[in-house]
Amino acid sequence: MRLRLLGSGSDHGTCPAVYAADTGDLVVQGDITDRATAVLVPHALIDWLEPGMKLPVEATDKPGAFLVSGEPVTAPEVLAQLTLADHETAVVVR
Repeated sequence: MRLRLLGSGSDHGTCPAVYAADTGDLVVQGDITDRATAVLVPHALIDWLEPGMKLPVEATDKPGAFLVSGEPVTAPEVLAQLTLADHETAVVVR
């Protein structure tokens, strides 16, 4: 799976970030939550999506943020394309 950065809250393409995969999936990088299948991201992440892209989100009690659920990214070739800090992880949204 090859990733193309759609947008990031960092000048370095790190967290939070959303990527388009060559498989048609989205990869969302955000803060670790108490659920292995969800990341916490700011509302601004929606602005980085291209027309027609959809991202299922879930409300949270943290102002200005929501949860995005998906499959945890575990493939070494995908992880190698991300810069994850200790408090970050990524999920694949199909």
